[in-house]
Amino acid sequence: MIIFRQIVHQIKQDKLSFSEDDLKRSIIRALMYLIIIIVLHVVLMVLFEHFHWTDGLWLTLTTLSTTGYGDISASTLPGKAATIVLLYIGGIFLAAKIAGDYFEYRASIRTKKMNGTWEWGMKDHLLIINTPNQHGETFFMKFIEQLRSSGIDDCNIEILTEKFPQGLPSKLSKMSGLAHYTGSALIQEDLAAVGPEQAKYIVILAKDEQDINSDSRTFDILYRLKQMDVMQPLILAECVDDKNREKFKEMGADIVLRPIRAYPEMLVRGLAAPGSEQIIENLFSAEGEHYLRYDIQLSGLQWKNIVIKLLEKDFGLAIAYIDINTGALITNPLAHEEIAASALILMSNDNHTIAGIQDILNALQ
Repeated sequence: MIIFRQIVHQIKQDKLSFSEDDLKRSIIRALMYLIIIIVLHVVLMVLFEHFHWTDGLWLTLTTLSTTGYGDISASTLPGKAATIVLLYIGGIFLAAKIAGDYFEYRASIRTKKMNGTWEWGMKDHLLIINTPNQHGETFFMKFIEQLRSSGIDDCNIEILTEKFPQGLPSKLSKMSGLAHYTGSALIQEDLAAVGPEQAKYIVILAKDEQDINSDSRTFDILYRLKQMDVMQPLILAECVDDKNREKFKEMGADIVLRPIRAYPEMLVRGLAAPGSEQIIENLFSAEGEHYLRYDIQLSGLQWKNIVIKLLEKDFGLAIAYIDINTGALITNPLAHEEIAASALILMSNDNHTIAGIQDILNALQ
């Protein structure tokens, strides 16, 4: 399968093979022919029209540039024939050929950028490897919006994926600082093309968030990055099977997360504040922290006193309350704020004492 992908990759490159080197070779070759035509026409003007060589050069250049001042012109039949053959047919054709090659080169660049075959040469960028199987455009839109609002707004983004060979979806293509490269991280040339060693962050998405076999692919990518001595970037990898977490970290992943596609915020938190993503991830797990609600009315108490008194009893950490007047959930209030609550929400774990309502009331007296 990998060999087949490499063959397809090479065919794709050949179809878009008009490179900068091709342009240079074409221009150099055309200029050489143009110089020969200019010299030959000047010589013929001296022989047939008996011009001084400077007049012959003036006539050649003004005719070749299609300016045509008319102050000097060929009057003999051989001179006119030489001008028609060398300048009108040969010279102007070569000038047009150079211009055409340049525009073809520019069009080739645009096509390569659109199809994801252009090597951007980014530095200090965010490299995303793979694309979600479903709703990839929506996922990336939410991810990038969260990223831009998290403080990581000066970082260009490059996606290495096989999903968009015809170009990024319209909404993604309009986002500034976003590019993609069509390829697979399992092909060394493709991986090298996106400059992982120059990246600031690398995010490896699970190929299929429901298939534990995706972890073997992610492990392979981590191995390839390690072989390339990619040490600088912060590497975040999604792991379908929790048993593989430590293996990923041993292979160089700094952060390992479960793939929860509806919440790309977890990935953003991991990049912006490493460690905080674990708190968010635990919300989706029955293990670790528990979030308990106590429907009790509290008033006239400062938030800091509630937090301290409950911690002293090992009941857990008070993280929010329900406002008795508005019914709104208030998280992380100010320390000296006096609250009026209809319910209190605590975060605890297996080491804390599971308290009842009366226990909470007694602790807060």
